[in-house]
Amino acid sequence: MTWSKKIAFAFYSLFGLISAFLFSWIVLAQVDFGYSGLYEVMDIKAHVKKFGPQNRFRRHFHLTTKDEHERLFSAINDAIHNDGKGLDKLAYHTPKGQKLNTLLRVPEVVHLKDVANLVNVFFWIGGLAFLLWLAATAYFFIKRIELPSVKIQSISILALCAVATVVTLIIGPVTVFYAFHEWLFPENHQWFFYYQESLMTILMKAPFLFGYIAILLVVLALIVFVGVNWMLARVERRLIENNSKGEVANA
Repeated sequence: MTWSKKIAFAFYSLFGLISAFLFSWIVLAQVDFGYSGLYEVMDIKAHVKKFGPQNRFRRHFHLTTKDEHERLFSAINDAIHNDGKGLDKLAYHTPKGQKLNTLLRVPEVVHLKDVANLVNVFFWIGGLAFLLWLAATAYFFIKRIELPSVKIQSISILALCAVATVVTLIIGPVTVFYAFHEWLFPENHQWFFYYQESLMTILMKAPFLFGYIAILLVVLALIVFVGVNWMLARVERRLIENNSKGEVANA
């Protein structure tokens, strides 16, 4: 295999992987990234009970219920996928429906709008990657160029994920999380919030919730990536078999 073909296949795999992550993000966003299930796994209720009374700016959050927490997380999820609209109006209520206060302070609203901007960028990059992957797949089929095998692509991607995981564990997941925030967000915008100053971080048990979501995202993306490439390999094999039968019949 020539170097040009290796490079072409590497970009093909990269575009496919980014597309798989985009699809996985869209799917998980529809179920609020599994917050309801993770809520129980991470015992967020106990976390709210512990740190809610310690918040210096908002009172009585510890009186809210799991249903209210799920509603608030879902509303934040909807907002960051809609340019951050409505974040400043989110409020939390007692079990009887009495409004207690707005959920987010100004620095938190600004931060979540920064997140919304990053989500928009990710969708643009993911959409472009998907179009390039789609075009490359069509080109390979039209020109009858053999696609890189599922095995080769899977091994390459799994190796990349394994290396990334090991490096993250060596450096420390929390350290990596903070480093990414420093790179991605404007210097004068607050992105780190103590539990005592932010109901958002209490609600999400940040940054631990994001680690669980990252695992779900990676696992689903890998399943999609391998599944799509396996399906394409079967289609390619069937086309080759049909072409071979056609050539024999014409002989």
